[in-house]
Amino acid sequence: MAAPTVKESIFSPETRGLTIAVMACVGIIAYNNLAVAAALPEVGSDLGNVALLPWTISAELLTSGVAILAAGPLVDSLGPRRVFRWSVAAFILTSMACGIAPSMVGLVGARALQGVAAGLLFTVTMTVIGLSYETDRRARVFAANSIVWGVMSVAGPSVAALMVAVVDWRGVFFFNVPVALVAAVLAWRQLPERPEGAGRQGFDIRGIALVTLISAAGLAVVDGSITAVVIGALISLASLVGYVVHAPRVADPVMRLEHVWGPRYRSIHSTSMLAVGGTLGFHAFIPIYLKAVVGTTTTVAAFSVIYLSVGWTAGAVSSSRAQQLFGRERVVLFGSLFLAPGFYGVAAAVLGGSPLWFLSASLVVAGLGVGSISTTGVNVLQERSPASEMGRVSAAHQFVRTLMITYSVGIVGALILTTVDRRTGDVEAVRELLGGDADAVDPAIADALGAGFGFAMIAACLAATLCIPSALRLVRTRDDAVTSAT
Repeated sequence: MAAPTVKESIFSPETRGLTIAVMACVGIIAYNNLAVAAALPEVGSDLGNVALLPWTISAELLTSGVAILAAGPLVDSLGPRRVFRWSVAAFILTSMACGIAPSMVGLVGARALQGVAAGLLFTVTMTVIGLSYETDRRARVFAANSIVWGVMSVAGPSVAALMVAVVDWRGVFFFNVPVALVAAVLAWRQLPERPEGAGRQGFDIRGIALVTLISAAGLAVVDGSITAVVIGALISLASLVGYVVHAPRVADPVMRLEHVWGPRYRSIHSTSMLAVGGTLGFHAFIPIYLKAVVGTTTTVAAFSVIYLSVGWTAGAVSSSRAQQLFGRERVVLFGSLFLAPGFYGVAAAVLGGSPLWFLSASLVVAGLGVGSISTTGVNVLQERSPASEMGRVSAAHQFVRTLMITYSVGIVGALILTTVDRRTGDVEAVRELLGGDADAVDPAIADALGAGFGFAMIAACLAATLCIPSALRLVRTRDDAVTSAT
């Protein structure tokens, strides 16, 4: 049965400040993820030691992924308000540390610390949504956050470019400070305290070490080679087995296995992982495909990332309304039925040489699907989570989703690079394209790159197809495994 309609706005007087604070937190996290890449050329020119330049991104990804998971028990144990105060203060300080870094080594270290703060802040934000809003208004908050993320996907790099032009690359990091201060002022007293029934929990050092190893091995696959993917997968698998053996033996593991594989949650995780991982895996390479294979201008290739964002935002907003009419689990299923044809359309454009407008329209359709699945799935997850475990469950979901995205990008990169290597023997030419260091593309390399991207789209279509039965399983569990948090 569909949930009753809730008429109160998320900007009602009781929750206006909290909603704005949540959106501000999402905004700075999105900006931090999307804007830094625009400053990398200036960073390398100023600080030198360019061999470490990729680690200004990788170090933050690694530490934020682990911190997201580690923050779950902290939020449940200490309460969102206290952890928010620590994390927002740490984010401000580490952003300033990035801005004043005297060397590349110092910047990488500051970015690693910034990742810890950002991971804590993200988990707090997601947990607060689950604890502070009833289910239907929660859907609207997730939709509003998707709008913020969509806007930042365009505005973030633009703001970063402006900061570089007006100040220098350090201004990109200093821009975090005033926005984070606004979020801190608005939310300092409004976030909830520790949920009733939550107890003090231990700090699972061994578990954190194992998930750190899983995350680090996942980052290794982004190298894009088959060797890196295989080695990374083996290390991740060994670490995962170690964690599965470890978790039941401690009272408070950093991630409880039932929060990942329990019948209440597993269909949500699997559907979201297939949708988000499958989408972002190939989408990361769309600009290079358009520039090198289709022959578009650099501007057109860069603009191609907008189509998925538009669809994703539209899917999130429309699904927030549809949940009240059809039920949340059914909306996830509807999203999977949009996702599959969107992926098939992109694959048809790549393999069959369809016009650019068809590729763009297919990306919008795919975005509608993944936006519906992603935001509605988190709402389902939090509806099924007791308030005392909201932080842990939200953190576990984000961690497994992030890991899937990382591996998806690595697998797609490996398919492309391996295809080019076997057909031309000049894989370094593609690496230069990926790094933005080359403009002209040899026709043979372009053909091989197109073929590799075609193989990647076949894999993505398989993921989209598997997403449908996963969503069907989610629908079948809607009545027998729900513990509302509100």
